[in-house]
Amino acid sequence: MESNEHNNTALRLEELSKSDFEIADHQPDILGWEVLSADGEELGEVEDLIFDREARKVRYLVVNLEIDELDNSRLILIPIGIVGLDEDEDEVLIPAHLVSVLTTLPVYKPGSIISPAEELAVRYAFMGNEGTVLEGSDIYENHPEDFYAHDHFSDTHFRKRHHPDRGTMGGGNHLE
Repeated sequence: MESNEHNNTALRLEELSKSDFEIADHQPDILGWEVLSADGEELGEVEDLIFDREARKVRYLVVNLEIDELDNSRLILIPIGIVGLDEDEDEVLIPAHLVSVLTTLPVYKPGSIISPAEELAVRYAFMGNEGTVLEGSDIYENHPEDFYAHDHFSDTHFRKRHHPDRGTMGGGNHLE
């Protein structure tokens, strides 16, 4: 059996803003970009990126989600493979059918350790099963080896996202 420390990806996840890493030269730096639904609704702004130190890949966007017209907001994590980019407009795009999921995501607290159970809850929310994992979260301590092989973390998916009204979007998620 593998050691918990080796298999626990939560210990490998780090905020880009608090690290010595930076976005690779050939990749877009999306920090500060506006987050919109694919149909143009303003949703928030990219505040930070969460990356896997070992794989040197971005796993999540930390988005300051605007909740209402009174400037109430909260930070959430969005897997990198969910979004597309409009590099001409410096915008991150969320598919319209997934916008309603954003308000069901757990609140992210900067500087906190992201547990495997929290990551699974985020994945399940985007799969339409919000809250499902939370019942057994006290026993879910490690991801299977292929957890990040899911489309939610695919940089190929991220680079090739296309929306007919907004053009082709590009991107990537590698660090140097």
